[in-house]
Amino acid sequence: MQRRYQRLVAAAMSFVMTAVPVTGLAAGVKPESDLTDAVAQAILTQEVSVPEESLLTADFESLLQTDDTREEEEAEETFVPFTDPNAVGVFFNGEAMALANYARLYNGMTCVPVRDFFEAMGCTVNWDKAAQTIFITREDGLNMEIYPGDRLARANGRCWYMARPCSADEGMAMIPLRDAAKVFSCTVTWDNITRTAFLEGGALLESGETFYDQEDLLWIARIVRHESCNQPLDGKVAVANVIINRMRDAGFPNTAEEVIFDTRNGVQFVKRSSKSILKDPCETCWLAAKLALEGYETAPGCFFFASNKVAPTCWAGRNRQVYTVIGGHTFFL
Repeated sequence: MQRRYQRLVAAAMSFVMTAVPVTGLAAGVKPESDLTDAVAQAILTQEVSVPEESLLTADFESLLQTDDTREEEEAEETFVPFTDPNAVGVFFNGEAMALANYARLYNGMTCVPVRDFFEAMGCTVNWDKAAQTIFITREDGLNMEIYPGDRLARANGRCWYMARPCSADEGMAMIPLRDAAKVFSCTVTWDNITRTAFLEGGALLESGETFYDQEDLLWIARIVRHESCNQPLDGKVAVANVIINRMRDAGFPNTAEEVIFDTRNGVQFVKRSSKSILKDPCETCWLAAKLALEGYETAPGCFFFASNKVAPTCWAGRNRQVYTVIGGHTFFL
């Protein structure tokens, strides 16, 4: 405001001083006379000839507006939110997230610093050196675990693979933004021009107790133990994939238990009278079942599998296309 006033005064004085010789001579003032009287006479003449409300002329208004607009445009042109070309802005429900360490791109994927992001969301973040685990909690019911160098995330009885392992960057643990946003049921939209991610949501991730059908989860974990207890985790997940693929196909029953004991084309997996199928699944079998139910696939589209020994001669080996071999099992489309 002060700057505007100074500009106005300077412009007015310039206008007055320019008018002095003409107006002064018209009033009969000699050039060698004291200019004080000439200035006063010029101002008086101006006040008489120009209405009071027009003392601030359109030209002055235009000048001030142009100057201010120019300064604002220059400020916008020179404002750079991040000097790092991989930096990303993050907004949550329309408000910029105040992260001490900014989000950034890794090979086109936006990642956020774990502590900064989750603390901004009202969480407590702790590092357990002995367990090599990051624990994230919130009073309204969030219990989450992340493991450096690993893609696995656990939260409120849910398990899923993040799009990228938790990595260390400049002393910070970083995870994909979309996986962090999943914990708060947020949708994520991306503005490529401004390199900004917009999150909308906020409700805590649905717990495993309600997200998974508990009967399906139990039977999938049981068949995974029965068929692939000695197989790598991806092999266990592939067995779970086969069960889920059948459940979702109109040609098979729609529950895990019915798929397992389906006998329309002979015994598919195990007889219902078997006691072995009822044994408690191990932790990795539960994990494989949950990962598959979350959408992780190592045998997408597969409806059959067999041990590698019998795969070439079994019905699926003779009639179905091989998709992949994982551990001791061959999987068929």
